[in-house]
Formats: sequence, structure tokens, C-alpha cells
Amino acid sequence: MDTEVLALPSEDSLPLPRAQQNPQEMFEQNMERLSALLDSSPCPAEPERSAASSWSVRQQKASDRWEEARPYHLRCLLESEAVGKPLCCFCHKPAVIRCRECLPEQWFCGACDMHNHSKRPLHNRDSVVDGFFKAIPPSTCISRGETGIYATHEQDRILPTMPAQHCTCQVPSFTVEAGKPVILITINGRYDLHLPRYVCQTCLQQWAPDVRDLVRSGYWPASANASTIYTVDLLNTFQELKLISPGFSRQALAKMLEHRTLCAGRSGQINGDALQRSFLEFAYASFEKDQLCCDTPFTCPACTPEMVAVSADGNRKLYRFGHTGRSNDTPFFDGLFLAKDSEVSDFVNTIQMAVKNIKGRGTCGDSQWAAARETSRRASKLDEEGVEVAVCRHGFLLKALNMYRGEIFAYPMYLQRELLPSKAQFFAMDVACKYWPYLQKVASVIPALKSLTEMKPFLSIMHARAHATKCEIKWSGRNQKGAGTTAGEEVEQINSYLSRCALTTKYMSKAARVDMLTVHAMGWNHHKAETLHKALSTRYVKTSKRAEEEAERLSQLQKDLQCSNAMAVQWIAEVKEWAESETPVTGLHVLQQSIEGLHLGLKQQKQTLYRQNDSNKLRHRLRRKLTEDKKRLLQEIDKYNSLVADLSKRIDVALVDHSLAGQSTGAIWPWEDYGSVTIGVKKRLHDQEMLKTRLEEELPILVLEMAQHCTWLQNLGVALKTELARYEDENGLHCLLARRLAEVEERHQMVLQRYKTALGPLASVLLDVCEEEECDPMGLVSPDTSEDEEDAREQAT
Repeated sequence: MDTEVLALPSEDSLPLPRAQQNPQEMFEQNMERLSALLDSSPCPAEPERSAASSWSVRQQKASDRWEEARPYHLRCLLESEAVGKPLCCFCHKPAVIRCRECLPEQWFCGACDMHNHSKRPLHNRDSVVDGFFKAIPPSTCISRGETGIYATHEQDRILPTMPAQHCTCQVPSFTVEAGKPVILITINGRYDLHLPRYVCQTCLQQWAPDVRDLVRSGYWPASANASTIYTVDLLNTFQELKLISPGFSRQALAKMLEHRTLCAGRSGQINGDALQRSFLEFAYASFEKDQLCCDTPFTCPACTPEMVAVSADGNRKLYRFGHTGRSNDTPFFDGLFLAKDSEVSDFVNTIQMAVKNIKGRGTCGDSQWAAARETSRRASKLDEEGVEVAVCRHGFLLKALNMYRGEIFAYPMYLQRELLPSKAQFFAMDVACKYWPYLQKVASVIPALKSLTEMKPFLSIMHARAHATKCEIKWSGRNQKGAGTTAGEEVEQINSYLSRCALTTKYMSKAARVDMLTVHAMGWNHHKAETLHKALSTRYVKTSKRAEEEAERLSQLQKDLQCSNAMAVQWIAEVKEWAESETPVTGLHVLQQSIEGLHLGLKQQKQTLYRQNDSNKLRHRLRRKLTEDKKRLLQEIDKYNSLVADLSKRIDVALVDHSLAGQSTGAIWPWEDYGSVTIGVKKRLHDQEMLKTRLEEELPILVLEMAQHCTWLQNLGVALKTELARYEDENGLHCLLARRLAEVEERHQMVLQRYKTALGPLASVLLDVCEEEECDPMGLVSPDTSEDEEDAREQAT
């Protein structure tokens, strides 16, 4: 065997001891060694981009997989219909019943089926006696005779309830018999059952479940005698469906439940009117229960106690036909959300008698506004013509009223008076420029309404674009100091939701309509409250980012216009001065207004031609009107040019055509010139400055609202603790308050964490405000809140 000879290193090649090496040399050697190791290690190939990263590819692959599996799924579906020769899962005799709700033990013989399902009457079963699956009602039983032939017979099924002892025997021993018939309606349809009748074997006393026992068992009566009952799960499901899809009707639910009844082998009709009445009774009882837990469904936690703005607008789609639902029932929620009609009528009559009203629609520029009315006639075929709604800037519904005379100024004035305790700074409307002078005229006659003028007018930003330019500069919320980024259009989002309720409410009785709209409003506010912390924190982060972007755009705009800071201040002042000035009313000025109105109308109609009209016939009629209006516009321009001697002051028709086509955004009217720079250019700078200023104002407003939200939750927790101590002896209410307290405390911590993440350095300000403020259990607000929040606002700025 050969011996391997190891070559020993020479003395010169041995490394020096670490103490004798130069630190710089050591660093270089280690670096070379590390570099060699990194170079010798193969770099992993860059992973190829997965096809799943592309949405279109993922969708195509999913479609391909479904197409490939479709034949197999069909075979599986056919195989599921095969009966075969199953055996009972308990006694292994031939099975005659299948119950999928008992999976995995789904097969039963006749005897085992009676033993297992006598106390489970709500299970949907199928018979296999005929060689196929046939749905049978819960009262049907199958037995095998001596000749081997299967026969069916009926047996009374008892409603599952929690047994309650009504006798005084110390050791209860009772039997259960079938009592009077009862109809149970669940999400699976109708069941014809019997109430249990308990018989005590000791004292022979008999009793049946009363309404209290039924409610404890998860049922709700459809009538006072409880001959028909619903499961609470069904009523909660109906409420969720109504909130998610407001146009979903009680008749649609009843038809769906009847279909499920037939599919399960049962029979019987379901009364939609009784279902709605029972649902409204349940909704009102739930509301009263929440009231005991200090719930305030029409209060915005972020706007309490200091509110920035209230927005009001009418919804003409929520009308009700006068010939439907002639019931004299009183609404459950009368005056809670929708104001009482008698009170609103008295207020309107007081206004109408005190002030001489002007008939017709209000105009701003050449735009006419249906909402800008001082008086209006009633519609002949309608009872309620719509609803006037007031909301806060976070979209919480605050108050509403029924309209009987169209959108007149007295309706928002009533809502403004009702919301005066909220101490809102601004009152937003789409016709604020017309409403506010009318309010001042009324306040001068009725001193009790003088306090309404302490609010500031706010023209909603989107509608301001359709007003006259001077009106937009003077009244638009974008130009109101202290308004932040409040849009004033928050009520439009809610109206789009409530409008879908009109599919069903227009056929209801007066009382049912009030109750159903109130249920929808409470559901909307509940959803808003659940997501309020997410909305505020996200708004704060986006506002912070956008404030920086708009400040850079303002600087860039000044550079493009070669405008210094001093000149920018002068331009902004000139724009405001121009908006405040009154234009002399002359024949030429009337012609200018007509031209501007026709031009604005053409642009608006062209923008909404396809966006708001889905009928080709209607679009054809609108195109014909557009052609006629454009012809009138050109005639007015020719008439104006013939009256102007100076050629430079005449209107350029080509420039107007470019503007109508969307190719020109600059000034097109010669009367818009204001000095060496047109008023349009100066307005661009003015609008950008106002946008930047409002964004800067929004940040401290959001900090204040987040602080108020946390304080509101904290005070609510204190109020619940007080109620817990007060109702310690009442078991049901005490448990309900304890659960509500646990939910509020959990939400409070979640909200604080969310705001802490969003605010960053300002988190300490928010936490200090929430921890140091004193609590008022009754009003859910602190008497010292305003001072503490003002300090927080100053620190935030």
C-alpha cells in the first residue's frame, strides 16, 4: 500500500502570528478572502417573473383550468344523484332516508330516522324508497311493513325550544307532547310544527312556551298570539340584505323563502306584509335595547362636540304615491330621524306668512337651480315628494324631513335650526348663494332665527363649478377660511344610497316608509362608525402627501407665470375684489350673460351625453337640442360682434369651437380681460393658492376630529360602567352592558393604535388629549374638551 506523503509548508510561507501582523494588511487580506469567497459562490439565477403576476394571465389560466375540469365536475354532479344501496349508519340495515345536515352519518333506516329526527325537525331530509332522492317534510316518516313494502305516515313534530319550568316542584319530571300548531319561518322556508306542551308528572300541571320562552330560544313572533314565528337569524339576514341592497323588497324575500320551502318538500305560503310588520317590530325593539346601552345612532363621534360643517340637500327620488298604503298607524321611529310632519308644516307656514316669497327657480349666471326656490306647488299624484337630508362632513346622517312642496328654502332652514346645538361652523348647500340672502331676510323678520346666521355659508365645491364665476369665487367652500378640504358634497353619496330605497318605499304606507328609511339610516351610520378610524387616518396620510404636492405645484405655477410672491398676493386680492364688484346691467351685459349661459349649457350637456343617458333614442333627442343650442349661441355671438366696434374686443368663433370640443381651457371671452393679465390667469393662481391653504387647514382639523373620536369612545366606556353599576341586579341588561363595554374598550384600543400609526410624531398629542380629558358619563362629552382640543390643534399646527 502506497503511503501518501504530505508536503509541509516552508517556514517562509507560514502566516505571521496575529499580534505581529499590520492591521491594514489584515483588513486587506480578509477583504481579498471575502471577495474570493463571494466570487467563487455561484450567484442564484434571477427568478423568472411568474405568469401569475399578470392579472390577465391569471384570469386566462383560471378559465383554462375550469374548462379542463368542467367534464369531471359534470360527472361528479351526476354521480351525486345516484342512490345505490346504502346502509343505515347506526344499525346497518337498508337505509331509506338521507340527511346531509347529519353528515358524516347521513343514512338512516326508518326506525333510526324517527329516533334521531324526532327532536330535529328543522333538518331537510330526502327519501330514497323510489330509487331516487325525493325531498320530504319533517312530519313524514317511513316504515317497512311485514310484506317488505315501505309506507309513509305523518307524525307531529315539535318546535325546538328551551324548556322552562312553570310548576313549583323541587324535582321536575315532565313529559313533552304536541301542542297547538305553529308556523315557523326560517332562512330555509316554512315549517308546519307544533308548540310543545309540558306535563309535570308530579303535580300534573300543563304549560306551553310563552313569548319570553320563544325569544330566549331565538324566535320572534309574527303576531301577538304567536301563531307564526320567525327565527331571529332570518330577521337579521333580512336587515343585512336591506342595508346592502336597499331595493330588496319583502315580497322578493317571501318568494325566495317559498321556493326554498318547495325545494325541501314542504308546502305553504309566506305573508310578506306580516314579515315586514314583524321585522319593523323587531328593529324597534333592537333600537330600544341599544338605547339602554347608551347608543346614539345619529351622532358622529368625530364631530362631537365641535363640528366643522353640515351639508343639506333634497332627494326627489324618495317620493311616495298618494294612493298607496292608506294606513293610520303611527311610525315606531316618529321624529327620530325624519322630523314630524306637523312640526315641519308649522315651521314652513310661519316662514311663508312672515316673508313675501318670489315664485320661480333661482338663477346664478344663466344656470337655473330647481333647489333655489322660495315657494313651490304640491304634486297632484304624490304625498311625500321627497326627503331633505342633512349630514356631517364624514357622511353621518344627522336629520331629515319629508318634502311636500318641492325643494324650498324653508326645509333646509328647519334642518339648520334643528342642528344648531351641534355648533357647526359652516352650512353647505348647492345653492348657498341664493339661500343665504333669503335666510338673512327671514332672520330680520323672525328674531328667533337670528342665531342661524352665525354659521358661515358654504357653496358645495362640485356645484360651484356650474355657478357664475364670481359666485364661485365668493361662495365656494374651497375659498372659505377654516373649512379645510370639506367638499360639501357628502350628502350626494348618501342620496345615491337612499335613492335605491325608493324602489320599495314609494309603495309603502306613511308609517312603514318612515320606519324603513330610519332603519336604513341607522344601518348606514353604524357602518360609518365601524370604519371611521380608517377613514380619518387614511385621509390624514393622503392630505399630508397632497399638501406637499400642491405646494410644489403652486411654486411651479408662479415660475411659469413669472409671478413673485408679492405679485401673487396682489393677484389674489384683485380676483377677490373682482368677484365682489357688481357688473353694471346694460344691454351688452345681458347679451354677455346669455352667451356665457349657452356656452356653459352646451359644455355640460356634451359632458353628460353618454355619462347620464343610456338610451339611444334619448341621446338622439339631446343631440338635436345640442345642435339647436349651438345655432342660437352662434347667432348671439354674431349679434354681439356687430355691436362691438373694437375688433380686439370681439369674440373669436374658432376659439369658442375649440372650447366646446375640450381643446381650449383658457379665457375665450374678451370681457374677461383685467389689466395686462386676464382674470382667468389670475384665477388659476387664486384657485391653486386656495387649494394649498385648505389642505394645510385640513391637517389640524383631522387631528382634532381624531381626538374627539377617541374622547367619545372613552366617555362612552365610562357611561357604560356607570350603567353597569346601576343595573347590577338585572341579569339580562347587566350582561348586555358588559358585552357592549368590552366591545367599546376593544374598539378604543384599536382606534388609538390606528391613529398612532397614522400620526407618527403627533401621536403623543392625540394620546395626551385622550388620557387627560375628564369624562361626562351623561353627555358623553367632556366640559373641558374644547380647551384641551384647542391646545392640541395649536400644537399640531
